[in-house]
Amino acid sequence: MNMIFSADENWGIGKGNRLLYRIPPDMRRFKEKTTNGVVVMGRKTLESLPGGAPLANRTNIVLTRHPDGLCAGVLEQVMSDDTLRICTSQEALFMTLREIGSEPERTWVIGGAEILALLAPYCQGAYVTRIEAADREADCHAIRLDTESGWELAETGELQEWEGLRYRFDRYRNQNVKSVAIYQAAAPRSRSVSD
Repeated sequence: MNMIFSADENWGIGKGNRLLYRIPPDMRRFKEKTTNGVVVMGRKTLESLPGGAPLANRTNIVLTRHPDGLCAGVLEQVMSDDTLRICTSQEALFMTLREIGSEPERTWVIGGAEILALLAPYCQGAYVTRIEAADREADCHAIRLDTESGWELAETGELQEWEGLRYRFDRYRNQNVKSVAIYQAAAPRSRSVSD
């Protein structure tokens, strides 16, 4: 698994359940990386997507303790197809990833902050768009990978600019990935049948 998100200088990622900044090249990169893969998100992140709808051409998994808080349209989609799954625990998430045959390098944790923090130990890396700005009104912050134990900056992207906003694409590596075979670790134990 990998994380992918954009963050400002203070690791702010959102305010009012919306992204801090919308940078078209960042959005294109996100789409290129995640299309035909699996995206894992929290309920609020799903609600923040256009129309509160799952992302197209991806298997969407929502990790939430409160599935009853999802809108009726989302619940109907869960019942009608396999592109949207709801998991109520980390263990259920890992079992679902195993069931659908998700490949770790094609599985993306996209937010919000609580989900990023929860799953960071199981992620091999993070693709972070670092934005050279600081929004003081940000009310959602990602874990600070530059100071998080076990994480290191593996690649610093070239500084780019869009409408006066400077940003770069950085890649972080987790040196202490928990249970590389997370899907197998979450598999149900086989029981012996006694006659």
